[in-house]
Amino acid sequence: MNLLRSTALAACALLLGGCGLDVMYADWRVDRLCKLDGGPKVFLTDSLPIEFLTTNRQLDLDSLSRATPEQSYYLTWESSQIALGDPEIRRTEVRLYRGRDKALLGTSVAYYRPQRVGVPTPFPKSHWCPEEGELVPLVKAVFALPQQVER
Repeated sequence: MNLLRSTALAACALLLGGCGLDVMYADWRVDRLCKLDGGPKVFLTDSLPIEFLTTNRQLDLDSLSRATPEQSYYLTWESSQIALGDPEIRRTEVRLYRGRDKALLGTSVAYYRPQRVGVPTPFPKSHWCPEEGELVPLVKAVFALPQQVER
């Protein structure tokens, strides 16, 4: 009986002793912040940009991410730290502009908790909201893409 009680007490101590409650709380905060202003907001839709298409007619996000204001479309990025320490919470915002008239087509916000490195935890991966990040939902909404986009 004492062995069973001490085993149960040790298990409870491990669960409540910093083995993931802080990460669970951070993930809950990420989801809550995301519900407030996360995801894409579209101001103008546009046709699919030919210069950023791959050979199989999908949008290449890497080349769009490296685009400059002189090209047909380009992105700007902002990132800020919401919660300091471990685990941290970050907010990223991407804006998609049309190059010829510098019109803002849309913005998208994502919140995330980065992966914890070197700390044994039951939550080894990072947590994003929205799950696709900020860029994929934005380009799908602005360019009305039903299919997958390539990274």
